[in-house]
Amino acid sequence: MAAATSYNILVSVVNPDPAAIEIDYDLVKGTERYLKPFIAELGSLAEVTYQTQVIRYVKLPHKPVKNNDVYYLSESNLPHLINPIESKLGTSTTNDINLIIYLMEGKYSPLRIKAADGKMKQLPSFLSPQFGAVLLYDTSNKTSIDHSTTFNVLLPQLKQLLGLRSSTSADISPKEKFLMESRATLTHVLRSVDTLNSLIRLVDSIPNMVIGDHIAEQVTSAVEGINKAQSALLSGQLAEALHQASLARDAAEKSFSDPSILALLYFPDDQKFAIYIPLFLPVGLPLIVAYLEILKQWKKSKDKTD
Repeated sequence: MAAATSYNILVSVVNPDPAAIEIDYDLVKGTERYLKPFIAELGSLAEVTYQTQVIRYVKLPHKPVKNNDVYYLSESNLPHLINPIESKLGTSTTNDINLIIYLMEGKYSPLRIKAADGKMKQLPSFLSPQFGAVLLYDTSNKTSIDHSTTFNVLLPQLKQLLGLRSSTSADISPKEKFLMESRATLTHVLRSVDTLNSLIRLVDSIPNMVIGDHIAEQVTSAVEGINKAQSALLSGQLAEALHQASLARDAAEKSFSDPSILALLYFPDDQKFAIYIPLFLPVGLPLIVAYLEILKQWKKSKDKTD
């Protein structure tokens, strides 16, 4: 996923058949114990929030296939497993990261994922870059979800979604944090510059656009933030550079998406004529006719004097 100034992590337990799968979710306790400390380590990277929910009666479009003593799902079918779940998640944004714990019936144990080369992957979990991570959780012989197991799988995948390489560790090392902050700083600066350039092109394309003082202040803040981020990077202050780059990106995006600009963008000159002509035509037409009549009478009187 692209680096952002804020993320919302949505942790969902999906129970396709509560009558067949009776298990304690313990989702709040699990997130507080395992996810919350992880988010705390991301404090300098971005503003990160999380939510939890339980979704019921969402069945997978493909059932596991039995092969000898194991069940498996083909890797090619995995993207289709997300569709029925995604429709139940509600409104989402580009900054949302989904962590899905899908409860599998015990009759499908043990469950594997069959790769394209025919090999069986022991871990029934997969990533979708613009969506999040999905864990197919084995509920056989369990009365509650073991979140030490679930988050031991999901947190390394969350690290991948945030831009790190594949890792089996749920902890963030100093080197990984440095890489994440460097990537985020560079992304924020580039997005800020790109957004400001887009605003310049937009203003040039609409001659009658009026830029309010508050927009000018936001643009100034964005430019100052970019310059401060550059200075901080040159002096080796990465945390300060990330902070200033985040402020610059937020200011640039607010200036570009200001309601006063959007109103002009979706209300061009041809639409103004289409709206105002029917209003002024009934008033203007009699005036034009009267003017022509006056001009006609003036010509007649001039001819008589000649």
